[in-house]
Amino acid sequence: MTVDAVTDLLPSPPLAPGLPLLGSALAMRQDLVAFLVEQYRQLGPIFRVRALNQEMVVMAGPEANTFVTKEGTDKFSSYELWHKFGLEFGAEQHLSAIDGENHAQLRKLFKPAYSVSRLLADIPMLVDIAEAVLNRLPVGEEIPALYLFRMIVTEQLGRALANYAPGDNLQYMITSVRFALNVYVTKQMPNFMLKLPVYQRARQHYLKMGQDIVAEHRATTRTTKDLIDGILTASQDPAFQEMLSSEEQIAFASLGPFVAGLDTAANECSFMLYELLKHPSILEQCEAAADELFSQGLPTQEQIRGHGVLHSAMMETLRMHSISPVVNRIAAKDFAFAGHQIKKGQNVIIATTVSHFLPEFYPDPYTFDIERYSAERKEHKQRGAYAPFGIGTHLCLGAGAAEAQIVLVLATLLHSVRLERVDPQASLRVRNDPAPTFGYSFRVRLREHRH
Repeated sequence: MTVDAVTDLLPSPPLAPGLPLLGSALAMRQDLVAFLVEQYRQLGPIFRVRALNQEMVVMAGPEANTFVTKEGTDKFSSYELWHKFGLEFGAEQHLSAIDGENHAQLRKLFKPAYSVSRLLADIPMLVDIAEAVLNRLPVGEEIPALYLFRMIVTEQLGRALANYAPGDNLQYMITSVRFALNVYVTKQMPNFMLKLPVYQRARQHYLKMGQDIVAEHRATTRTTKDLIDGILTASQDPAFQEMLSSEEQIAFASLGPFVAGLDTAANECSFMLYELLKHPSILEQCEAAADELFSQGLPTQEQIRGHGVLHSAMMETLRMHSISPVVNRIAAKDFAFAGHQIKKGQNVIIATTVSHFLPEFYPDPYTFDIERYSAERKEHKQRGAYAPFGIGTHLCLGAGAAEAQIVLVLATLLHSVRLERVDPQASLRVRNDPAPTFGYSFRVRLREHRH
C-alpha cells in the first residue's frame, strides 16, 4: 500500500467547538493564541477550526514545531497567501511568496545583508540615529511608543542595509504595507481599501522610494557593499533573473529592510518597553546593564550579542509577544501528522507559539520571568518550546539581527532617557494590524534626559 493510500485511510482532524455560522471566529479574534492553547489541551496537536465560511487545519504545540522543522520542507506552500501582496507593488516573485529552490536561492542572496554582523558593522551610526530621535523629544513630550521605535528602527535598517533614511516617507511606508498586508495576507480589510486616495498616494511615494534607492546605488560605487548592491549584482546573474526580472521586482526587494522594521523589531521594542515599565525591578536591572554597556564609550558587537539581563528581557518579550504567533500556509500535498490526514490545498495554521504558554515548558507561563533563560533553567532550549520568529523554510531571515537590534535600541534608550507610561492604569489590547501590536494606544512620556 502506498503512502498516499495510507494517508487516505486516516481520519480528518477533530473539529473545535464553535458557534453556529460564526464558528470560532469571535474566540480567535479576541485572543488567537489563548484559543489555540485551549484547543491544543482539549484536542491534541492537530484539529480543525471554522471561522465564518472558512475551515482551517491547525497544527500546534511542540509536536508541530518539531514536525515542520524536520519534515515540512516540501509540505507547505506560501504562494497562495503572499502572491497578490507582491503583485500590488509590481513584484511577480518575492521572498515570502516563493518556495523550493528559488526561495532557497533568494535566502542565500539576502542572508549576508540581514546578518547580525552586517547590521552591527557600524554601531556608532546606529547609536547616533537612536540618540538623535530621543534628543528631539522635550521633557514632558507624549508619543506613541510604537511610532517612536519605528522612527529609530526603520532609519537604522535603512541606513545599514540600503544607505537610505526614510525620513518623511515613514508614514507612506506604514500606510502602504499595512493596507496591502491586511487586504491580501491577513484579509482583515476589504479590497476596496486599496482604492482609497490615502492608500494610492502612499503607494506612489513608497514605490518612488524604492526606485530612488535603486537609482542611487546604480549611480554610486561604494567600498562596502550593502543589500541593494547585492540585489543589483544578482539581477545580472542568470540564476536570479527570473526572480529579479524587472525594475519593479528589484525596487520591491530593495524595500525589504523597511518592511522588516515596521512590523517586527519596532513592535517588539514597544512590547519590551511595556514589560519593563510594568516590572520596575527588571527595569532597574536593565537600566544598570545599559549604563554598563556605555560605560567605556559605545558597546561592542560582543557585548550586544552577550547573554546578559537585556538579552534575557528581550527573549522573554519575544516569548510572550512573538513577532509571528502563527504561520499560515497552504498544504502543498497530502500528508499525515499525529494520526490524521491533511489534504492538498487545505488552509493550515501552524501554531508555533502554543508551546510558549504550556506550563510543562514554562512554569507560570503568563508571568514575565527573565530567569527562564539562565544557564540553570534554559527553558527555551527544550525541543519545540521556542519559536518566536516562525518556523520552517520561511523562518524570519533576520531573526538574529532583530534580536541584536532590539537589545541595542533598548540599551540606548534606557541609557539616554527615562520614559513613563502616560496612563499606566489603562488596559491595553493586543490586536493584529497586521502583526500583533498595541498600535498607538501604548503612549509614553519623557521624564528626563539622563545622558
